[in-house]
Amino acid sequence: ALFIDLFGDPATNPKGWPAMSLGELIQDGPQNGLYKHASHYGDGTPILRIDAFYDGRVLDIDALKRVRITSEEGEKFRLTSRNIVINRVNSVEYLGKSAIIPPLPEATVFESNMMRFAVDESRVLPEFVIELLQTGHAKAHFLSKAKHAINQSSINQQDVKSIRVPLPPLDKQRNFTEQVAAIRSIQSQQSAATAKAQASFDALLAEAFGG
Repeated sequence: ALFIDLFGDPATNPKGWPAMSLGELIQDGPQNGLYKHASHYGDGTPILRIDAFYDGRVLDIDALKRVRITSEEGEKFRLTSRNIVINRVNSVEYLGKSAIIPPLPEATVFESNMMRFAVDESRVLPEFVIELLQTGHAKAHFLSKAKHAINQSSINQQDVKSIRVPLPPLDKQRNFTEQVAAIRSIQSQQSAATAKAQASFDALLAEAFGG
């Protein structure tokens, strides 16, 4: 809602921002991820999977599954903070699901059903791009490009690169990013307070009815 309020609907660009294709703004990638057989999972290097992110954010970076890989694979498929990943193969409702990579406590790779890219931050901020990718404009774009097969759909690198990106000035993008960070902080504090209140309530119930 904040994105639309500040920048307008990217599908129609009512504020008349200059626009470019995402491909023109990508500095590195897109690159498809790593495929490993299930027998390689269980220990080793953390790997980002499709179930680890939602609404543009990685849910719990410390809870990622692990996979045994070679040093060459670790280098080729390594994620970096502020990279963007986007789902390329899934059921149609999850196609184009994306996330921005947070600071990483250790070397981390990403799975083959997604692709990774980094943007040119002299022109566009990844925090701006990731919110753009959560809009109806992005979802409609990927749906229009989807290739459908039995039980799954897919998009390719060119489909991702072809989405149009409005380009407000960087200072406006930074201001938006700061406002988003403030909102996330409030949400986090509220969630922590709710969890604490629930724990206190549960403790009181146990004391009251524990016999």
